[in-house]
Amino acid sequence: MAQVKNNFSIEGISGKIGTQIVFRQVNGKTIIASRPHRKPTTHPTLINQNNQFRLASAYAKKVLADPILKEEYTAEAKKRGIINPYNMAVSDYMKKPEISQVSTSAYTGKQTKEPINIQVTDNFKVIAVKVTIICLSSIIEEGYATFTHNIWKYYTTTLNPHLTDTKIVITAFDRAQNQNTQIITELKINTPAN
Repeated sequence: MAQVKNNFSIEGISGKIGTQIVFRQVNGKTIIASRPHRKPTTHPTLINQNNQFRLASAYAKKVLADPILKEEYTAEAKKRGIINPYNMAVSDYMKKPEISQVSTSAYTGKQTKEPINIQVTDNFKVIAVKVTIICLSSIIEEGYATFTHNIWKYYTTTLNPHLTDTKIVITAFDRAQNQNTQIITELKINTPAN
């Protein structure tokens, strides 16, 4: 791959010449490369990856058509040194948010407004974290956490007398509507010392 410098006759050109050479524009620079050779994909994993990338590309085009989203992705791309908002949107679509830590140490079920703290990361932006508390196969409560001081916090609204039979389901959503779920079945409870 070669870059064109100070050649005004081909500066800004894009497309292919014959069957050998391709000209592309990247960040205002003219790049000369050999024509890509593609073979048909038959492996199921590769077909799945190609379909995912096709969906990511469609998502990125949708983002670029929305002026508000385009501005958000452009700002984030510049901040991270990514070439353009299209690449940032494709990257966001391809990666789910990660739930790195859930703290249930303050949750006893004996009173309302007990906090459950959740740390979630994403390569672009986490837009919502849903918390569902299930006891004996019934939903006790569910709602959305709020983002304060770089952590997602959910405050309980219902009493739960059967804490040992409780599981907490955390679902994180990013801007591209990817989601990741973590189920907490063993609650870590701080018990006061006697």
